Amino acid sequence: MSNRIYRAPAALLFAALTVALAACSVNQVLVIKADGSGTTSMRVVTTKLLREYILDLQEVTGIAPAADGSIFDVKKLQKELSARPGLTVKKVASPAPDVLEVELAYRSVEEVYGSVESVKKSGLLVYAESGGQKSLKVHIDRKNFKELSAVFPVMNNAAFEGIAPQEQDTITESEYFDMIQFTLGPDGPAALKGSFIDLVMKPEGTIVSQTGGTTANGSVTFRIPLIRLLLLDKPLDYALVWK
Repeated sequence: MSNRIYRAPAALLFAALTVALAACSVNQVLVIKADGSGTTSMRVVTTKLLREYILDLQEVTGIAPAADGSIFDVKKLQKELSARPGLTVKKVASPAPDVLEVELAYRSVEEVYGSVESVKKSGLLVYAESGGQKSLKVHIDRKNFKELSAVFPVMNNAAFEGIAPQEQDTITESEYFDMIQFTLGPDGPAALKGSFIDLVMKPEGTIVSQTGGTTANGSVTFRIPLIRLLLLDKPLDYALVWK
């Protein structure tokens, strides 16, 4: 096993292992109407292990835990979302300490994400219309990873900030899985391989093409493996074109 494995940043290593074990489930559905408006809903479910880690991290960093034991700062998230132009917050709730549910409506998908200047400059998410067709492209690399919190609000969290890949990191996928196995045992790599973020896009109209996902019943599901986000040794590109 390469010695570089042990030189991985401690925050990255510990957070990555915790998330891998916890198998955090993030599912977001984006409905886009013909006029560009629509709705989006998100449901996040974590396990006890991840919740306890985040609570411990909050204690170390001096962040007061929620009275109900939730790891999600519902009030802060609702305030931040409500401040975005063209966005209507229908629901931000944590019905259980390990569950977050968000429901939003927007006037224009371009306005919602385009209004976040850092996202616009980073190229993380680009919406365009041309020749009667509409497209939505997602490009994730090490430079714009931190902007993901604008697309997945749940990632606006100290624990997820801890897993951000470093631009100059040289650890390989093989070394990463060796590290996971060494620390967690033979079941560790499988736990990490089973962790995903699912983004479902449902455009009103006919899907012309898509890249990186699977199409079914007028929608496209983009399943992003957590290991790819942890490493980002190669950029991740997803796209949807419809009319």
